[in-house]
Amino acid sequence: MENASGGVQSVARIFSIIEILSEHPKGISLQDVANESGLPKSTAHRLLSSLITLGYAVQDSFTTHYRLTLKMFELSSGIVNDMDILMVARPHLDRLARQSGETVHLVIQDGIDVVYLYKAEAGQSMRMSSRVGRRIPMYCTGVGKAILATQSYGEAERVWQKSKIQRLTQNTVVDFENFIEQLKQVRLAGYATDDEENELGIRCVALSLPAISGRAEAAFSISGLAPHMDDTRLTELSRMALETKQAILRDLGWR
Repeated sequence: MENASGGVQSVARIFSIIEILSEHPKGISLQDVANESGLPKSTAHRLLSSLITLGYAVQDSFTTHYRLTLKMFELSSGIVNDMDILMVARPHLDRLARQSGETVHLVIQDGIDVVYLYKAEAGQSMRMSSRVGRRIPMYCTGVGKAILATQSYGEAERVWQKSKIQRLTQNTVVDFENFIEQLKQVRLAGYATDDEENELGIRCVALSLPAISGRAEAAFSISGLAPHMDDTRLTELSRMALETKQAILRDLGWR
């Protein structure tokens, strides 16, 4: 069985082949791949054959040169599109944080969770423990509910069934029918709320953003300390968030 260092070496080698192929979109010979990678010709051939088997490379039957396929582009397009939404949304979210004086988050759905993609804090806002890259469940968060409210009943049920449902606070909804009722209210209001359901002392208002890459939904939220986030304040913040959503959609080309 290949040891850990051997596994890393194999991964490094195949990525070096991919990088070489990416620099030669019209194709490159086996000998040149071996020369540029510094690998024995037999090793380079084996790695290229693996890429062909997986559908990430092809060999031209006439020139015998190798090149990457569009599958590699498909693999990267989701990440690129997620970054597109970050680049477009970031200035609007920064403005929203300054305007509201609260913490603003942007997330992307990944399976049954959402992942923080961006965090904007106003100078006077409370410092929250959230961080970019952190993963949180959908079922008990405003951003998660905002996203699921745009999806089908079947998708909401799938996420619920696959999630580890637990009462994180006394306000966490742990009954599926109540959860579905929450999603109905989100659709009616146009935004979701988190009433200390994921973390005690924190309330938020959250809105969804349309799918960009076809594989994920995005959402953003305004979060603050519960004592300062009464229902009147949440309504005020929801108006700010709706205006921000419209601005982001315009910049994304949605009409």
